[in-house]
Amino acid sequence: MAEKEERECEFMKKKLITILITSLVMIAGMGAFLWKMNAVSQRIEKKKAALLQEEMDTNTKDKALEDIDKLDMQTLYLSGSDKNVVTRDYASLDEVYNESRSASAEKMLTELKKKRDYSEKDVLWAYNPYGTNPDSLYMYFKSKGNFYCRYTISVNDDKIPDFTRTLDNGASGNVSKEHEYQIIGLVPGRTNYLIVKLYNKKDELANTLYYKVDMPKSRSGAQTILSSEKGSSKGKQQNGLYTVFRKASSGQQNAVLFYDNSGVLRAEFPTKAAGYNIEEIYDTLVYAVDNNTLVRVNALGQVEKCLKLPMHQIYGEFAYDGAGAVYVLARPVQQSASLGNVTRVEVNSGKVTDALNLSDIPALVKLVKRADQKKTLKGKNHMQVNSIRVTGTNQLLLGSSKYSTIMKVSNVNSLMPKLDYMITDRKLWNISGKNKADKKLRKKILTKGLAEGQAEPTQASPLVNSILDTGNTTPELFASQYGQNALVTGENSGLADGQYYVSMLNNNSGRGSSGRKNSYYYRYLVDETAGTYALVDKNRLDWNKSGGNVTVYDDSFLYCRSADHLFEEVDGSGRKIRSFRVKGSLHRVYKNDWKGVWFY
Repeated sequence: MAEKEERECEFMKKKLITILITSLVMIAGMGAFLWKMNAVSQRIEKKKAALLQEEMDTNTKDKALEDIDKLDMQTLYLSGSDKNVVTRDYASLDEVYNESRSASAEKMLTELKKKRDYSEKDVLWAYNPYGTNPDSLYMYFKSKGNFYCRYTISVNDDKIPDFTRTLDNGASGNVSKEHEYQIIGLVPGRTNYLIVKLYNKKDELANTLYYKVDMPKSRSGAQTILSSEKGSSKGKQQNGLYTVFRKASSGQQNAVLFYDNSGVLRAEFPTKAAGYNIEEIYDTLVYAVDNNTLVRVNALGQVEKCLKLPMHQIYGEFAYDGAGAVYVLARPVQQSASLGNVTRVEVNSGKVTDALNLSDIPALVKLVKRADQKKTLKGKNHMQVNSIRVTGTNQLLLGSSKYSTIMKVSNVNSLMPKLDYMITDRKLWNISGKNKADKKLRKKILTKGLAEGQAEPTQASPLVNSILDTGNTTPELFASQYGQNALVTGENSGLADGQYYVSMLNNNSGRGSSGRKNSYYYRYLVDETAGTYALVDKNRLDWNKSGGNVTVYDDSFLYCRSADHLFEEVDGSGRKIRSFRVKGSLHRVYKNDWKGVWFY
């Protein structure tokens, strides 16, 4: 019996040893696997960082043109006896922004592609075939294998950095045998060296193509290089291109302008009128080209749709509802007077309807009359509405800088629109009376509140108040926005129903402003259920009297100071990273890396 137990014990001991050894081997293997995966992850992150740095557009020292193999370089000629680039003339912008004219350009390119097999050695080139970007080339060819393309534009000028991007071909993994692109980033009025590199899916270089092209001068007369100034901040600019909306000065033409991080012009969309924003909708870029026309342009530059607003005039930005329509700050031209108007346009059918006339809201009319202390109201856009966001079905958030007010309107697209509430300083509206009418109107204004975790402001002493001449010791939670511009509604994940964030440029000017020469980035948490709004983010900026916008990033801001004709990136403390000065009346400036449109 004892002998049997001894054998069983020995067996269990061997089994445990086997299990232990197996476990140690597995742990060691897992450790090696994790170490290898970590090393791979680090290499990937290092590669991404290197690519992002290459796309910063700030290095003016190392030039790709210095390494060009001139024996393999092909010169592209837009005119003359050696002309080898397809060109197409447009007599006016009416021809450019014309669906049938643009479709005929697409048909011409399709027919050319069918005539012969274009390859890496024999590329089909066309200069601005659709007329929508004079600083671009159309490129088409078929490669031997599945590749992606990364290109660099290099100019022999110490002020102009190389421009490098990976092209988006729309295929799975971004590798394909067929390649069709709009090459943007070519500098107008300069000799541009273009290097196109083909890589396989393992990121191995398969081929390099070299070209040289003399680009025409800017059609709009825009500055090729903006005057700029570096600030004291050690922060870095964000990757991407600045999208500049400005009204042209004398000798220039209107255009949507795209500048890199060194202030070099990389693209321009010609327009008749100055717009305020651009949106990506259904794989097209939507922007205003006239006082009564929006267009949809695809990544190759083709005009797919002209959205005309007959007998209307666009006076501000537009917002997409996420369901096939845009709401445009536009008014009927024959309308004699109104507090403000919004027009709805379906982006596929082009159907136009008058969505909202603020004068149809009795409560709002009463409030404005009280504020102005007038019995009658005049003006075709009396409230000077300059910002619009879609917050739900038939719901809009509108900003009036003239009245330092943000309005939530529901029942849009109906005969009886409703003013849900206003975010504004109550003292601006002359409704402090104890009568029923004033009490009813006061209910339309949200109450200032505190967000979760915020502390009550410290109460000032009577002595301090006497020095500041405030007249009371009751502290205000925060100062409301004054003369605000460019509302932005953000992601609301994690918030309760009825809550949302809205941010803006608080110009701190006009009615109710403090008189202190500072503007601010403001972000509110609005709680519709509680009827409150809380200031959750506030950053001081240099004063901008009117217009402009601000975009927030993790550690910095992009700030358009319209009144000073400049835009700048500043860090979280308001210190300047870099600023750029623009000729003409500056409306708005945004920034986008355009990945998923032109780039990958």
